[in-house]
Amino acid sequence: MTSVVEHDTSDQFSPATSPAPEATSEPAGRDGDGRAARSRVPALRTFLATAALVACAAAGGTYVVTQRLADAAFVSLEDAVLTADALPVGSTGAGVVTEVLVTEQARVAAGQELARVRLAEDPAQATRGPRTETLKAPMPGTVSRIDIAVGGVAGAGEPIITMYDHTELSFEAKATEEQLRDLRLGMAARVTGPGLGRPVSATLDHVKPRVGADPLLDAPLTEEQKVAHERLTVVLVPGTGDVDAVSALVPGLRYTAEVDTRTAVGRIPAVNSAG
Repeated sequence: MTSVVEHDTSDQFSPATSPAPEATSEPAGRDGDGRAARSRVPALRTFLATAALVACAAAGGTYVVTQRLADAAFVSLEDAVLTADALPVGSTGAGVVTEVLVTEQARVAAGQELARVRLAEDPAQATRGPRTETLKAPMPGTVSRIDIAVGGVAGAGEPIITMYDHTELSFEAKATEEQLRDLRLGMAARVTGPGLGRPVSATLDHVKPRVGADPLLDAPLTEEQKVAHERLTVVLVPGTGDVDAVSALVPGLRYTAEVDTRTAVGRIPAVNSAG
């Protein structure tokens, strides 16, 4: 008889008895921390971006406000015309201009010969014949205009040559009464325009008063005439360091002047100085 030997294999193949892997909580914890950290990165980036935008907006707003305050501190006067007091030179009597010895915009010294005039004969002194008068510059300056050319007839005292003192140039600009309320005598200004490589400094010297009768009391004026009448002339004198730069310019040119209202605080209001 054959015997059957039974082998118990339940310990080898039973899933219930197979060794289970050791459980550990450490990997799960690290993975959770990583996910939490990664989830915080977008929020942090958003916060930093928002903070940067807020900072830029604040800086931009501060700049805009600062710039507007700086612009508000200046009163802009357009069409500031470079002017000079005219110095006419003529003959003592009537005659004919025979020579002109200078040209326009020529610099001349005091006593320099400008022109010659053959004076008309004086019947009371007929035996002496015609006389020639030489016109000379009464002071250093610049020739602005030849009023009578060679061959022209000049009356006694009539300008033949017109000069100006190039060291005494000034800028004259029209200002409204509203603008004048913000201005004070002595305020600093900067002038820009043709022929100037950089802004030149100037000082508000005075305001020209109105002269003559008030036209508003006479015939009715147009709106344009009323606006022109309400404007007063502000005179700006170049600073000492910029006289040479201005003296090289030609009177009549137009510039832009900006008056700094932060200067000359407490000085005489320009609106009151106009009379």
